[in-house]
Amino acid sequence: MIDHPLPDDWKELQSGVKRLLRNIGLDAEAEVEVETPRGKVELDVFAVDVHSVDKIRYVVECKNWNASIPQTVVHAFTTVMHETGGNIGFIVSKHGLQSGAEQYTRNTNITGLTYLELQQRYFKVWWERYFCPRVGDAADRVMEYVEPFSPVRTERCNDLDPKALEEFERLQAIYALPVNAFSMFNFRSITPGWEPNEFTAAPTSLDSYIRETLVKISPHVRWRCATFRELLEGILNFLHDAETAFNALFGGHINERDPITNVGPDGPALD
Repeated sequence: MIDHPLPDDWKELQSGVKRLLRNIGLDAEAEVEVETPRGKVELDVFAVDVHSVDKIRYVVECKNWNASIPQTVVHAFTTVMHETGGNIGFIVSKHGLQSGAEQYTRNTNITGLTYLELQQRYFKVWWERYFCPRVGDAADRVMEYVEPFSPVRTERCNDLDPKALEEFERLQAIYALPVNAFSMFNFRSITPGWEPNEFTAAPTSLDSYIRETLVKISPHVRWRCATFRELLEGILNFLHDAETAFNALFGGHINERDPITNVGPDGPALD
């Protein structure tokens, strides 16, 4: 799972849904007020796929109830979808829809989902559009220090005193393998036809990915996390620590690089 599947309250559910949709490249906002023939209506989450030809509009109702959602809620949401011009509608809740409500949504553009099911629906997209680019860009900032051949690095290392050079070699021994591996997470941004490998393909399980895959590229690191977002934060912190340690030896970065992707903390660029 990307995030914890049971938010503490409705606001946390709403912000989590908005964040997920923004991460995958949609222009997403929470508590959006729109005009309808019946007056103003506030949407829990409203998102637009700005890169699609028809600017597909997503309307999301968030219900953190301790019971399944009844058909009356779906009826009301159908009206909201119609009056706001929504193309795809989600009712995201703790326990999904009641059977009658679920049957009502068949052959409509409305889907009832738990928060976990929404994450599962978009996990592969989130992994490819958000997780991998963020890891790849962070690793790329450290590559100058660990890649096999770098004239800039060689020249700067000639200026280090013996103690600093020894520390540099120690850091290289720690970070060379994981940084080179994490830099592969950007390969699809450079070469779209590149086939993912065992490190960069979307995992099916967090535990097995850590235990069976990450251990091969970072055997000395213990990744303590319960969600893939927490894993992402851990990897970014690891790479930031590596960059900071190398920069300290040289008094700053030896060769700043522009990021390969336009994926920031919120998600891909919208323009």
